[in-house]
Amino acid sequence: MVFGGRVRSAGVHPGKVAEGWRKWATAVLLFAVTAAVPISMLLSVAGEVEAKPTRKITVYLGADNAYLLDWEMRMIARFEEKHPDIDVEVITNAGSAYLDKLTSLWAAGTPPDVWGEGGAIRNYERLGWLLDLKPLVERDKDELDIEDFFPAAWAAYRIGGKQLGMPFMSVGSWLFYNANMMEAAGLKTPPISWDDTSWTWERMAEAARKMVKFSGNRMIQAGVSVVHWSLLDIAYPWMFGGDWFPEEAYITGHPTRTTFARPENVRAYQAALDLIFKEKVAWDPNNPVGPPQAFYNGQVGMLLGEGPWGMLGQKDKRKFSWGMAPVPRATSQTKLASIVYTDPWMISSATKDKEAAWEFVKFMTSKEVMKSYTEIAVFPPARRSAVVDYIKRISSISGHMSPQEVLIAMEGSQRYGRESIDHVIDSWLDIRPLVESGFAPMWAGQKPVQQTLQELDQTITARLQKRR
Repeated sequence: MVFGGRVRSAGVHPGKVAEGWRKWATAVLLFAVTAAVPISMLLSVAGEVEAKPTRKITVYLGADNAYLLDWEMRMIARFEEKHPDIDVEVITNAGSAYLDKLTSLWAAGTPPDVWGEGGAIRNYERLGWLLDLKPLVERDKDELDIEDFFPAAWAAYRIGGKQLGMPFMSVGSWLFYNANMMEAAGLKTPPISWDDTSWTWERMAEAARKMVKFSGNRMIQAGVSVVHWSLLDIAYPWMFGGDWFPEEAYITGHPTRTTFARPENVRAYQAALDLIFKEKVAWDPNNPVGPPQAFYNGQVGMLLGEGPWGMLGQKDKRKFSWGMAPVPRATSQTKLASIVYTDPWMISSATKDKEAAWEFVKFMTSKEVMKSYTEIAVFPPARRSAVVDYIKRISSISGHMSPQEVLIAMEGSQRYGRESIDHVIDSWLDIRPLVESGFAPMWAGQKPVQQTLQELDQTITARLQKRR
C-alpha cells in the first residue's frame, strides 16, 4: 500500500495504521465535545477515519529507474484516493533482474496481480501467466476511448484472438539525421512523411556519399552509421519487404521455422554491408568509437538501424540540430515496416480480484495518467491525446523540427510499425544467442550473406523444432 507516496515496509501493518487513526479520532472527539461541535458531524468524521480498504491487489514495479518509480508511486497514491476500497501493495525488483524476480514470484505461488515493463509477453502467455483482457476491453470500450491509442500500440498485443495487455508506452523507429551536416553538404533533409515513397535506400545512400570525408586513408566523417545488434537486425529486412519468420508466426507467437534466406533479406543485408565495405560511406565498424556514438558525437550524417533510445532518451540538446525521418524503403514499390516498442500493463491469470486489477490498469492507461507521465517520459505515451507536451520537448531538443513535424514523424512510425519481435515471438529468449552468434561473422565481412542466412535457417529451425 502507498502512504505518502512510499512503499509499505514489512514492519507496517494496516491494522496498526488504523489503530493510530483511532487514537487521532479520540482526540478529535474530546475537542469536539468541548467546542460544541454537532454530534452528527463528529460521527461523520469518525466514520471516514474508520473506513479502510476491503480489497487488495499487488502491483510489481521495476526499481531501476528512480524517476519512473517515484512517478508510479504518486499515481498509485492518486488511484487509492479515487478507489478507497482498494489497497495497492507494491513489490519491486530491487536487488534482482526484473524478469528473474517476476519468475521467482510465480514459482513461489505469489504472482503479482498487475505488472508492466514490457518484456517477453508471448512467453508470459505460453506459461499461462496472462489474463485475456478482451472481454473487459469490449465491455468498457466506450470508457477506454480506443481510437485515442496510436494504431501500432493498440495492435501490439491484440493477437491470437486475445488482448494480452493494455498499451502504456509506445515508441517507433526512425532514421535520425544531422541537419547541420546535411545542410553543409548541400543536401535537402529527408522527408517527414512515411507515405513519401521517394525516400528509398538509393536516395539515402546517395546522401551518405556526399557527406563522407577522408584524411588520407582515415575516415573522419561518415555519411551513415549502419547499426547492427541482436533483434535490431530485423530492421533491414523490414525495409526491403522481408522477414525472419513466416506470417503465421506473428499470429500464433510460436514459430516452427524461419525464413532468413529469403531473397528480400539477402538483398537487405548485402545493401547494408556494401555501404560499409564496398562503398566505404558508412562509419568503420573497427573504429574504437562505435557507429551509434559516432553519430551522437556529430561525426556521422545519418543513423540507420538503431533504436530510439539514444536520441529521444536524452533531455539535453546535442551539439548539432537533428531530425527524424522514415527508414528508407528498398524501392518506391516496397512494402515498408519499422520496429515499434510498446510496453503494456498486464493482469495475472491468477488474480483473485480481476475487477480491482482491471480498475487499476484502466487508470494507469487513462488520458489523465498518460498526460501526467509526459512530465518524466523518456519515450512517448501510447495515447495521441497525451503526447502534446512530449512532442514539444522533442521539438525543443531537436533544434530542427517543429512540434507538428515531430507529431507527423511519430504518427507515421506507428502506422508503418510492427511490434518488436522480443515481445511477440515466444521463442526469442531461446534463439537470441543463435541469432547474435550467427550474424557476427557476416557483419564483420568474414562470411557471405547468402551462406550466413542459410546457416541461420538451419540452426534456428532445428532449435524451434525441438521446442514443439
